[in-house]
Amino acid sequence: MDIAAMSIAMNQGALKTAVQLSVMKLGMNSEKEMANQMTEMMGNMAVEPGKGINLDKFV
Repeated sequence: MDIAAMSIAMNQGALKTAVQLSVMKLGMNSEKEMANQMTEMMGNMAVEPGKGINLDKFV
């Protein structure tokens, strides 16, 4: 194998690793964003402590 072919092969390997890491980081960032949005949504939910305690029934 000559030097040029070996250099190309090594650079392709390095590029593949860099792309895999970038995709993994994007996935981690989107998961973190969804978790933050879910936490914010739960914090904004209206809590009515007396709701559901009384039962009105009509016959």
